[in-house]
Amino acid sequence: MKKVDLHMHTCASDGTWDVEELKEQLIKSNINIFSITDHDCIDNVKNMENIITPSDNLIFIPGTELTTEYDGREYHLTLYNYDINNKGLMDLINWSNQSKLNSNKEYIGTYAADKYDSISLEDFEKYEYDRKRGGWKSANYMIDKGIHKDVLNHLQEVKESGLKAKLKGPDEVIGIAKKSGGKLFLAHPSYHYRNTTMPEEELKFWLEAGIDGIECFSPYNKDEAQYYIDFCKKNNLMISGGSDCHGNFIPSRKLGVPHAELSDLNIKKLFN
Repeated sequence: MKKVDLHMHTCASDGTWDVEELKEQLIKSNINIFSITDHDCIDNVKNMENIITPSDNLIFIPGTELTTEYDGREYHLTLYNYDINNKGLMDLINWSNQSKLNSNKEYIGTYAADKYDSISLEDFEKYEYDRKRGGWKSANYMIDKGIHKDVLNHLQEVKESGLKAKLKGPDEVIGIAKKSGGKLFLAHPSYHYRNTTMPEEELKFWLEAGIDGIECFSPYNKDEAQYYIDFCKKNNLMISGGSDCHGNFIPSRKLGVPHAELSDLNIKKLFN
């Protein structure tokens, strides 16, 4: 039996664990095959590779979670075994992060600064926080200012502001990802369809756009994994699974949940 979790986040993006802490949790959870998929980030890939020893009984597959926009919604695509030095991929990651930062600055400097006397862009730019706290700068800033009680409260107001980051479309993101030599999966497809499944016509869109597989085992699927597995088998797509664990930032997403073993998946091409 080999337990697999191919979707998790460290303090390099919005999780709370560094690579040493994550490795300890992986061993404790009896997970054998794993990937770090930080949001538009590869900062902890080399760090994790450097601390794994043969006695750990761990197989690490380098990953990242790329952001794109389709039909007005933000979607995530997990990419594995890419060329870490691929310029196109690095440029995409840097562009996406800068766009997110610009959006945060716009929210703080216009909407929030106009609404709350204690908020200013100048103050925000000076603000620093412990990355192992999890989350991201604008959320932690507004929480520490005592304006938002938690991340959900922050997200709700950002949504009300109508401001959001500009993101590249699926064609461009998938094209760049493919050129990096990696394998690309549609992450947690039920995320946008809570308590149900992504419609088959939308799955077909992603199939035609060029994904290599689907994250069929996900904390958002509940008992619906078989629906996605059947679609993958019918269309010769790979099958992956992951917890979307963020350490202690989102306690409900536990490492290794949902349970997935290597025999449940189709990820042979990730070992080539």
